[in-house]
Amino acid sequence: MRGRNNNKTVGEIIKKLMKNPNLSTKLDELDALEAWEEILGKNLLCFVTQQKLYKGKLYVKLKSAPLKNELSYKKSDLIEQINKKIGKKIIKEIILQ
Repeated sequence: MRGRNNNKTVGEIIKKLMKNPNLSTKLDELDALEAWEEILGKNLLCFVTQQKLYKGKLYVKLKSAPLKNELSYKKSDLIEQINKKIGKKIIKEIILQ
């Protein structure tokens, strides 16, 4: 039985995977969530009970009404900061719950 000689470097395999639009989108979303957490900071992140990113919308469930109010005034700035940090326009809207 002859085996195929498909010697590829890990870098080549990763590049091929990154061309997959679904995987690339998921990685961008993970980067955006990570940027959100960094921007919000550990002190405020403890008030977040749930967060998810779906179709450009960042859904954030908070257990603090005053923090929700504060962040609602800063939504556009937060969106700009997150997108700038990751270098792509992934976040289009933040929905605070």
